[in-house]
Amino acid sequence: MDEHKLDRNAREASPSDEEKIDLYRLLAEFWKAFRRLFWLPVCLAVLCCAFFAFRAWWSYTPMYQAEVTFTIQTPTSGSTGDISSGSTYYDKAAAEQLSKTFPYLISSELLQNMLRQELGVESLNGTLTAQTVENTNLFSLQATSSSPQSAYDILTSVIQVYPRVADYVIGSTIMNLLTEPSVPTSPCNQLSLLRPAVKGAFLGCAAGLVLILLFAATRRSIRSSREVRSQLNQTYLGSLPQVSFKRRTRKTQEIVSIQNRRISGSFQEGVRRLRVKLLREAEAASAQVLMVTSTLPGEGKTTVASNLALSLSQNGVRVILVDLDLRKPSVKKNLGIKVPSRGAEYLLSKGGNAVEQLIRLEGTSLRLLAGDQPADNPRKKSASRRLRAILAELRQEADYIILDTPPCGLLADSGAMATLADGTLYVIRAGVAQVSHVLDGLQFLGESGAKILGCVLNGVEGNHNGYGYGYYGYGYGGYSSYGYGYGSRKKRKGEDDAPEQDT
Repeated sequence: MDEHKLDRNAREASPSDEEKIDLYRLLAEFWKAFRRLFWLPVCLAVLCCAFFAFRAWWSYTPMYQAEVTFTIQTPTSGSTGDISSGSTYYDKAAAEQLSKTFPYLISSELLQNMLRQELGVESLNGTLTAQTVENTNLFSLQATSSSPQSAYDILTSVIQVYPRVADYVIGSTIMNLLTEPSVPTSPCNQLSLLRPAVKGAFLGCAAGLVLILLFAATRRSIRSSREVRSQLNQTYLGSLPQVSFKRRTRKTQEIVSIQNRRISGSFQEGVRRLRVKLLREAEAASAQVLMVTSTLPGEGKTTVASNLALSLSQNGVRVILVDLDLRKPSVKKNLGIKVPSRGAEYLLSKGGNAVEQLIRLEGTSLRLLAGDQPADNPRKKSASRRLRAILAELRQEADYIILDTPPCGLLADSGAMATLADGTLYVIRAGVAQVSHVLDGLQFLGESGAKILGCVLNGVEGNHNGYGYGYYGYGYGGYSSYGYGYGSRKKRKGEDDAPEQDT
């Protein structure tokens, strides 16, 4: 009843609500990606900082500037040459005419040609700039060049050439120098690496954040029960709350188990609800052997399988938990069992009675078939007839058999094991595997003949709707749990034609 109400409310949600949810999902994906890829903006900031600083240093060319200040007067404005005299300073009409014509003459082609002739060069090794003081005949002239001597030569040549050029435009003029030009001794453009370095660091950091945002925006992962139904078209069996421990010492490792007193009640309640729903599906499908798998390593399949088996055994059901992860057996480690034992890998290699190899978990009625060592040639052994015979023996000893199998998104082993199980429980850690990868794994199991009973969602952050392993790393042979390893799927189709590589 409650689920129908939730579905109806979700369908009736307004577009603005969906946009808020999408924005929240984007921010959640961004933060998740940032925590994992925080090094990217840092590295880009450092690289861009170094690049911009190096480029500024490499492209730096010291420039030298020679400057002179002078007045210009016409014969009609007086002949004293004193800038403080009324005939030169307050003749606004003459000053206005000179202020307009002086910059034009300095940049004119006529002066440039005469200047090149004066210096005896084909092109000037520098530039000229001029400033005027408004309503006066006071001017300043700068010659800038990469050579201090060239700057000085250009400036002195202008002083010689300008009166001749002015004769063509405004007639006779008189230039009165107020400062004498000199050869510059220091560059006018000091090298500063701080500004380009800061600019590069900012751009690099921004580029890294944009890349992380694009990565988060393009990820389509499963995060809610609604998405399990809508995007995967699978039955949602439940979720487990997040579990994290504060380590007292570096050597201490907590066990994510309902037997652990430090496990929260919400986790135990999540396992109980999962057990109830799974039993309902299993009874409807007449499933005795239940296979637990996931898309990627680290999604919690072993923890789900172990706690589900424990919960069933507490309910008075005869349960056998079988570790069929022949490449990386981890059930015993997950339950904190240190007593040596022989598992399926030994029976597949040496033979023997499967029931005799069962061990009982202390304080429970749960029995395990779990070993300590990985199997040789696991791909071949996972598809052997001997494995079917082992499970046939165990069927006589238990009401339910839980199989912990390898991730189906990386390896083909689970496909062969799927034909031995009556039903499959698919574990999905929220926000990890992309929807396309999960669908790929489900399709692979379907093509292998597996019957999917439903999905359990892990790692849903907030409101205790999911759980994750903040302290446990999980490696699977040479595969990365975040790299997806989907190159192995291409190998899967031709796996029988190539020799297998043991991991």
